[in-house]
Amino acid sequence: MQKRFDGKAVLVTAAAGGIGEAAAIGFAKEGASVMLSDINAEAGEAAAQRLRDEGATAEFIQADGTAEADVERIVNATVEKFGGLHIAANVIGEAIGDAAHGPEFHTQSVAGWDGTMAVCLRTAFLGMKHQIAHMIENGGGSIVNVASMAGMAFVPESGAAYSAAKAGIIHLTRFAAVQYAERGVRVNCVAPGVTPTNAYYKAGPEMAEMIINRMLQEQAIRRPIEASEQAAGMLWLCSDDAAMVTGHTLPIEGGWNAR
Repeated sequence: MQKRFDGKAVLVTAAAGGIGEAAAIGFAKEGASVMLSDINAEAGEAAAQRLRDEGATAEFIQADGTAEADVERIVNATVEKFGGLHIAANVIGEAIGDAAHGPEFHTQSVAGWDGTMAVCLRTAFLGMKHQIAHMIENGGGSIVNVASMAGMAFVPESGAAYSAAKAGIIHLTRFAAVQYAERGVRVNCVAPGVTPTNAYYKAGPEMAEMIINRMLQEQAIRRPIEASEQAAGMLWLCSDDAAMVTGHTLPIEGGWNAR
């Protein structure tokens, strides 16, 4: 039986763990050749090796998603290795410095703001810039970005910088979707609810559990969401089943919006 992504070349950023790794696993299981990228070389190569051990076609390349030369390099490397780039998943994004603690707006440092904007929004812009440039010259493609419920609603735990950056990703997704629709490029994003990854635990396990439990009160389904559940939505958006879906933000948030 043919798999959904047989013959497709896929690039996944932030693929060393969390939602990025889950997406890479999902695309690989569905027949894609997957290029994993992350700033963490050791964890990224280990993730790619796990896929190869399962019989998948997977490679890893280290890159800093905030550096344009690195972003261009990973796109070119994917094309050279797999013969094209059909799908890209832009997953990079976390709060930086004091922004990670969700400070009140008037206490937010400029360094935390700028760092968060770079890691969240600049990486999405650079990724799409170079991914789209290849896709419009080669018959089109599909891109999925990772935003957040914090980009759609007031989430005090996320802070102003992270929330603004994720809202920016949502609108950048819409803008690109309209601008490139007639050239065969679809652009969508997912907006995760409470999906505990390593970023949640940077403040320590006790603080992380407190934040997670508090945020779960906003979800109708009050359990943490698995990274694989986010990946499932990402795969659907990139599949032919979603051929008429573009510019869409898919909330995967356990009913957060329904409350």
